[in-house]
Amino acid sequence: MSLTIKSQSKTRPFINTDSKDLSVEKLNLILFGHAAFQYLYAGCKLRVFEILFESKKLTKEKLVEVMELQPYPAKVLLLGLSSLNLIIKEGDTYRNADVIDSMFQQKNWKIFYDTVLFEGEIVYKGQIDFLASLHQNRNVGLRRFNGDGDTLYKRLSQNPGLQSVFYNYMGSWSKLSNPLLIDSVDFSQFGKVLDVGGGDATNAIDIAEANATVKITLLDIPDTCEIAEANIAKYELSSRIDVKPGNFFKDQFPKGYDCILFIHQLVIWTLEENTEVLTKAYHALEPGGKVIIFSSISSDSEDGPLMAALDSVYFMSLPADGGMIYPWKDYKTCLLKAGFSKIEYIDCQGWTPHGVIIAEK
Repeated sequence: MSLTIKSQSKTRPFINTDSKDLSVEKLNLILFGHAAFQYLYAGCKLRVFEILFESKKLTKEKLVEVMELQPYPAKVLLLGLSSLNLIIKEGDTYRNADVIDSMFQQKNWKIFYDTVLFEGEIVYKGQIDFLASLHQNRNVGLRRFNGDGDTLYKRLSQNPGLQSVFYNYMGSWSKLSNPLLIDSVDFSQFGKVLDVGGGDATNAIDIAEANATVKITLLDIPDTCEIAEANIAKYELSSRIDVKPGNFFKDQFPKGYDCILFIHQLVIWTLEENTEVLTKAYHALEPGGKVIIFSSISSDSEDGPLMAALDSVYFMSLPADGGMIYPWKDYKTCLLKAGFSKIEYIDCQGWTPHGVIIAEK
């Protein structure tokens, strides 16, 4: 077996890894974390951060006026936002925290904003049932969403407003993380790529734009394929990216591809299901073909990183029966059972705990 570990060093803002000691202040933030998020969500929906970025700083009176709130609710909101250091009170004026302003300056605000809306309008509802999901070993939080189907993805098509929130988030999350994948993998070595569970085609579009010769087929459920086709057409890439509706658990993978991609996909399912689809990928590939897994990944010591743990609440509670931010060793086990033996690991070390796993047949 071949094992290569590479590291692409990036800074990780917002994460303090210096100490594992728990202070009373940190404990309070955990205890009242639901309230802290509500301040952030309200600040985003009320455009507080956009207003302050455009104006640099405002007095309380002017900020209240622009937010169109009554004095009492404005007083509560500003207390929370300033106590959390999301905005900074200096004398009689308020400004954004530097890290918030930097998102606007670096054109990353939409990515963050879409993530906040996804957490507030989808994740927050489902993770109320986290404890029940642990007890019952299933996605109990799905009951918070109307419609038929045993996964969130099947029900989103019956909730157009939430479907829009979901795909805006997935597109933004992919825009944030895809540069890590593209920097880590030379896609020019592949002629035809199968993107399994490719969603709204953001990933396929980014890869195609960065690699002029590669052709990609996106495989996903029919409702999602309609969204993907519209996005592909908008970027005028229909000649290089095609869409194939299907169920990759029920159907065999099509052959003729020298790379099969799983991007932000295997975190959704159980390890048994992941082994099943990776086995299908193994049989579909010719010798020398590669499977590439790109996702958030937790440490093999199973004590972090923190973002991987927090994100796993969503996967436990809501999208399907199974899933979490798995450690590297779990993917290794699945790949070995599927038949792969030559495996390469790349720790991207970005703001999000992303990694790339490449397995060759």
